[in-house]
Amino acid sequence: MFKKRKTSNIRQRRLSEDDGGGESDAMAVASTDDSNSNFATTIKKEKKKAKEKVEPKKQSILSFEDELEADDGIIFQEKKSSLSYKLRKEMKKERKEKRREEKEKQRQAEGKDKFRDKDKNGGPTVSELDELGIRIVNGREAESIGAKPGDSDDESGTPGKHKFKSKNMRTAQSLDPWKKMLQSGQIPDANMIHAIRKQRQQAREQGDVIPLDETVRVEETKGRLVRDDDNDRSDDEDGESRMDFSVNQQARDRQQRQEAFDAAQEGGSDNSDHEREWEKQQLMKAGANAKVAAVGDGELNQEAGDPTAIQYTPLDNGAALGNQDQKLWGTETLIPASSASLPRPTNYQAEGIIKRLQDSRASLEEVYRRHQTEADTIIDDLVACKSTITRCNLEQHPLTSIFQFYQDIRGYVTDLRDCLNEKVPDISALEDQVYILYRQRAQKVVQRRRQDVRDQNDEFSPFAGKGATGDEYRTRRAAEREGRRTRRRREREKKGDVNHHDGMSTDDEESQSEIQLMQSELEHIASEARKIFEDVEDDFSQLKRIMARFEEWRSKDGPTYSDAYVSYNLPKIFAPYIRLQILLWNPLMRDSDGIEVERMKWFNLLLLYGTNDNSEDDPSRLREDPDRKLMSHLVEKVVLVKLKEIIGCWWDPLSHIQTVRLVNMVRHYAEAYPSLGPTSKTLKDLTHAIISKIRDAIDNDIFIPMFPKNVYDNKNSGVSLFFQRQFWVAWKLLSSTLMWHKVLSDSVIHDLAVRSLLNLYLLPALNLAAEINPSDALDKCRNVINALPRAWVKSEGTHVFLGRLEDFLIKLAEKLDPAAHSPALKEVCDLLKSIGAQTQSDKIAYKYL
Repeated sequence: MFKKRKTSNIRQRRLSEDDGGGESDAMAVASTDDSNSNFATTIKKEKKKAKEKVEPKKQSILSFEDELEADDGIIFQEKKSSLSYKLRKEMKKERKEKRREEKEKQRQAEGKDKFRDKDKNGGPTVSELDELGIRIVNGREAESIGAKPGDSDDESGTPGKHKFKSKNMRTAQSLDPWKKMLQSGQIPDANMIHAIRKQRQQAREQGDVIPLDETVRVEETKGRLVRDDDNDRSDDEDGESRMDFSVNQQARDRQQRQEAFDAAQEGGSDNSDHEREWEKQQLMKAGANAKVAAVGDGELNQEAGDPTAIQYTPLDNGAALGNQDQKLWGTETLIPASSASLPRPTNYQAEGIIKRLQDSRASLEEVYRRHQTEADTIIDDLVACKSTITRCNLEQHPLTSIFQFYQDIRGYVTDLRDCLNEKVPDISALEDQVYILYRQRAQKVVQRRRQDVRDQNDEFSPFAGKGATGDEYRTRRAAEREGRRTRRRREREKKGDVNHHDGMSTDDEESQSEIQLMQSELEHIASEARKIFEDVEDDFSQLKRIMARFEEWRSKDGPTYSDAYVSYNLPKIFAPYIRLQILLWNPLMRDSDGIEVERMKWFNLLLLYGTNDNSEDDPSRLREDPDRKLMSHLVEKVVLVKLKEIIGCWWDPLSHIQTVRLVNMVRHYAEAYPSLGPTSKTLKDLTHAIISKIRDAIDNDIFIPMFPKNVYDNKNSGVSLFFQRQFWVAWKLLSSTLMWHKVLSDSVIHDLAVRSLLNLYLLPALNLAAEINPSDALDKCRNVINALPRAWVKSEGTHVFLGRLEDFLIKLAEKLDPAAHSPALKEVCDLLKSIGAQTQSDKIAYKYL
């Protein structure tokens, strides 16, 4: 939880009194935590401890203190904090600075005493030199001034180099062994460091070696080696004694002061020069006092706020001494600083002053003229700004109204979008419910019809077992099937339809209970649809008001209406309301009221969109108006999508009525609305749904029984009746498929009607009928050819893809007796001509007629 204080065992070895000079080579071994400390710091601690041990030992108070030895036990010492160490370090630095200042003052005082005798001989006094900024340097500073950068101790011939005596050379030679040991890479220990320092101390006492720093290393009263770390700047940890490789600015200043001092010494030999120097110094003092007074007056004037007060530049104490004569005797110091930019007059006579005033007046006139031009420009800008302000004030009201309108329409569109995003999923859910009801009803009818075909095939097939007729459910289905056929037959008899064949009618009858159940479900969905917009304001729920808001935008600002692509987004905006109105619309349903969308309210309302705009009177602009295709886009994106879903879940290709309605509707939309072209994706999806539905009917609803010939001898038998019914069912699907001519491509019609229905189902049945009854086969063939489109019958080369039908007619003509069936043979020739087989028709006529 808390950090434990680290304890370090410091083992200290005490020195005996027999060691020479009271000094020893012992070192304090620190703990493992301080193993990386500085080596020099460890040496300093050794010195301090050794110095403390030299002092006389005080009398012990405890009786057992003298009995303990240095190695008898471990001495525990309290480790001082880093803060106390920093404080001691700062105190040492302050004491060191005080000692340096005292020694500097003492050295200056000694220098003044030395030059006092020379001042009596006529030379400048020390105080005067101090006032001039010249400091008297000692021998060591003079040597440093005379020395040049790059001097080394080895080059004795370099100018300014201090030359040692032979005694100094001997002292240096005595230190060579230690230098060699250090250069060899040997790490010095405590004994080596102590020995080197003792030799340096002896050299200092004899005067052979120059001290390493400016402090006094030897105390006068004591002759022993000083171990105080404050005087040893070589071991200072602050880095103050490190060698500076930058430019020595102090040395340059001292050199300049030395040169000035030498010049002053040389001038002292001449009394006249000395007098002139004395006069200059006196004038300098007087000038300095005058300047100080002038500066004081200037400051007072500035404080008093006098704008006419003349400010004099103060004397720069850091300037070079060689330029002081010019500053004292010249007129620069008497010229105000504000007039420094004016040209100096050639003379101070009347002509010079007048010339200077004229120049000043000309410059002022130029400034005035420039200011006048600027004032004129500002006045022009002011007039332009006032006119702009007036114009903006006039435009403010219409722009404010337009801005407010934009804000309103933006808020309205945003709210309308949020409303539709919430209501569209509900509308889609209701549409899905309607489609589910339609799909359930259609699947039920189709499954019942296909089951009846399987039951009849099992019943009349000679290969079926006896168990096929004993099923109770099959018997019930047969009874219901015969009941529906009887009701349809009675209805046809009432209408007087004599050309009808069994199988041409669509078995899509439902019971009354099923009809009522479906009607109740649809009514419930309609009631739910009316509740969708009950909680919405009229501006967002009524199609008329929504249309009015966009018409207002179109009439007020047409460019922004066009830039916002409103015309392309209107179908999406109006689509949810149209889908809600055509929710129960089913044009394929029997007795449907909404067969045509052109009779609906929404169609008549949106048909007049944009007609109130008077700017669209130009026919050319009307043709370029994108809103003129609004109804076409609505039919494409709403009506055809709805119709595609109805085809998928309701349309029965075997129903002649539904097929006729659907074909007429699609043709009408494709011809009346320009957006429904070959490139329309919605129209392509619709045609794919139609083709898929026809293929499904061909694969699952068409079945013609092909039993042996003797089975069909009796025309009234169940097998013959079942064969006749299934043939006419296939023919009805063929006629329904051929109705899509000019809606679907010819290649698709050929594949569905000719290859799939005619060649695979109808022609084999016709060949079987020709074997049983040629007259009946001729009648069936006539109905097949009559179902073909007129464009195919009248065009040449139709028999190319009707080649199998042509072969059937030729074989049928061969089976007919020319004497008894001459009208039949003539009809065969006509049928061959209708499908483009003129040559074959002529051959049969020539042969049999």
